[in-house]
Amino acid sequence: MLRRRDLVREVLDDDASFRLLCSLAAAAQARNGRENRRIAALVPQGRRGLAPAMARYGELQERHARLLTGLLADCGPEPAEVPPEADHAALLERRGSCPAHARMRCGQPLSERDVLAHLAHGHAASARAAGWLARLAGYAFARPGAGEAVREVCRAEREHLAWCREGMLGFARAGHVAAVELVLRENALAEARAHRDAALAVLARTGHLLGWSMARSVVLEGGVQARYAYERLVGRHRAVRLDPLPALPALPALPALPAPGRGPEPEAEPGSGAGARPGDAATASPGA
Repeated sequence: MLRRRDLVREVLDDDASFRLLCSLAAAAQARNGRENRRIAALVPQGRRGLAPAMARYGELQERHARLLTGLLADCGPEPAEVPPEADHAALLERRGSCPAHARMRCGQPLSERDVLAHLAHGHAASARAAGWLARLAGYAFARPGAGEAVREVCRAEREHLAWCREGMLGFARAGHVAAVELVLRENALAEARAHRDAALAVLARTGHLLGWSMARSVVLEGGVQARYAYERLVGRHRAVRLDPLPALPALPALPALPAPGRGPEPEAEPGSGAGARPGDAATASPGA
């Protein structure tokens, strides 16, 4: 039986796979941080009140990129090569879910519709990242500073999720309810596809690094595809709801590492019974 905790420990305790995940997350945070700061400068006059928080979030993302890069010191002198097919944020942008990025690269000012699409894009990505990181924060990391870094990034994603929601509620209160629901649905579906594709690419690369059997890889890939199918059929209906905030796992206290010379204490997966969904393991969305 594949248990999420055992699988995540295997991935995080291996230098090569940990280096890959940190490199993916750091590269996405650095690029998105730069772009969010540039996008903030292009917000139209009628929505300038959103620009300061947008720029601050970009600065936070760049800080997180430096933090994640610092965690790689024990794994090698250089970050791992980021496979294009595993870059969640790049997949989203290539599929046109956030036109603000394309306009930013051309130096074009944004329309109000572009700002709304950017908020929906950030909402979808931050909801995924905040939920996954909140679960990851409950693991005992053997690497110094890793647990604290995960919690810091998670808090920032939660705050960004709430800010995106407030921004879209502002559009809805101004009479743009149909437009808000449309961009939320479009971005939720695009994010689900990008997450599936990036997760499958990360699993393939991780399986190669860790020497997983074909049978194990097939089971994990099946879990990712099953989760995507669920999100297409059920999750998309929830995506258009702005009130209340989606339930996210509470951030637990940092778990204590086992004493030297002792193995980890046996753990029960909360509420999971015999095991957890394999599609949730080793499939982070680092491009929030």
